[in-house]
Amino acid sequence: MTSLEKLYCDHKSSYGNPLCEGCSILQQNKPCHSVFDHESIDKGDVLFLSESYRFRFGKVFPFTDREKETIKRYFPYKCVFSTAIKCPSVKEVDMSPDNMKICRQHLEVTIDAVKPILVFVCGNLAMKMLIKKSGITDKRGKAFPYETSEGHTCTVIPIFHPYSVAKEPRHEYLFEADLKNGYEKYVLGKTSDGDFTYKVLSSIKDVESLVETLQVEGVTMAVDIETTGLNFLTDKIQTIAISSGDSNWVIPCDHKDSPFRKGQPHYAKMWVALRKILENPMTRKVFHNAKFDLKFLVNHGIYTKNVWDTKIMHHLINENVPKSLMDLVKLYFPGELEDF
Repeated sequence: MTSLEKLYCDHKSSYGNPLCEGCSILQQNKPCHSVFDHESIDKGDVLFLSESYRFRFGKVFPFTDREKETIKRYFPYKCVFSTAIKCPSVKEVDMSPDNMKICRQHLEVTIDAVKPILVFVCGNLAMKMLIKKSGITDKRGKAFPYETSEGHTCTVIPIFHPYSVAKEPRHEYLFEADLKNGYEKYVLGKTSDGDFTYKVLSSIKDVESLVETLQVEGVTMAVDIETTGLNFLTDKIQTIAISSGDSNWVIPCDHKDSPFRKGQPHYAKMWVALRKILENPMTRKVFHNAKFDLKFLVNHGIYTKNVWDTKIMHHLINENVPKSLMDLVKLYFPGELEDF
C-alpha cells in the first residue's frame, strides 16, 4: 500500500485479511479496500444493502444522503444500511465469479452481525451477490430465503436502487409497494389465511342453477379459463372458473375427467348455460387479459357482453407498473400468497 493510500484510508486494509486473498479488486488503485463494517454495525430487523461503498471526503458510506432520503420517504422505520461489496466504487464488470465468491464471505459476516429478519437488496449487483440471481426488473418484489453458514435465516427481497427511483420516477410506485408489502408480511407478520372455498359443478343441474344465480341485474363476476395451450384454433378450454362475492364455482369443460366433455350427453347443454351467463349484458364480467379468454369462448359461439379487463384498467391507473396477474396480486394481495 502506498503512502498516499494510507493517508486517505480510514479503515483497515484487506491486504492483511486472508479472506480477501486472490481478489483482483485488490490490484485496483483505491483509497481503501474491504470496509469491515461488521465490527461496528448495529443489529436490526431490516437491512438495506447497496451495491458497494462510496468514498468521499475521506469517508465511506453505503448510500448518499439523497438515496437515504428516498428510502426514508417510503420506509419510516428503523433499519440498518450496508453494502454487498466491501470495497468502494466497484462496478458489476469488476466482479468476476471468483471475486464474488471471495466477497460473499464478508457479506455473510455482515448479515450474521446485523441478524435481520428482512434484507432489501438494492439493485442488480447487490442481488447477484446475495442470492446469486440476476434480472432486477423481473425479480424485484419477490421473496427469497437466505441462510448463513452460521445458521441465521432471513428473507431477501430485491428492490430497485433508490438512485434509480430518483432518476426514474416511474419506479416510485413499485419501490414503495415492495417496501410496504415486504415489511408488513415478513416483519409485522400481516398475512391472511385466505378463507377460500370453491364448488366444482359436476352435474348439468348445478350448471343450470348457476345460471339463475348469476342472472340478477348488476351482478359482477370474475371469470378465468384454463386451456390446454395458447392456440385458440387448436387448443381446448379445460375449465372455466367464476367468482361472485364470496362464492366460487369451477365448471369442467373439455377436461379429460369432465362429465361435460365432448361426446358426453350434456356437452351442448353446458355450453348453452355458459352462453346465458356470459352474454347477459346486464351483468359485469371481469377478466384479466380478456382478449385471450374471449377468443377461446368465441369458438363455442359465446360472444361475452359487458366485459371489463383488469390489465387495461390497471394500465389506466399507472402505465408504468407491470400488469401480469401475478404482479397485480403481489401488489394488492401479498398476504394471500404463500410467497411473493
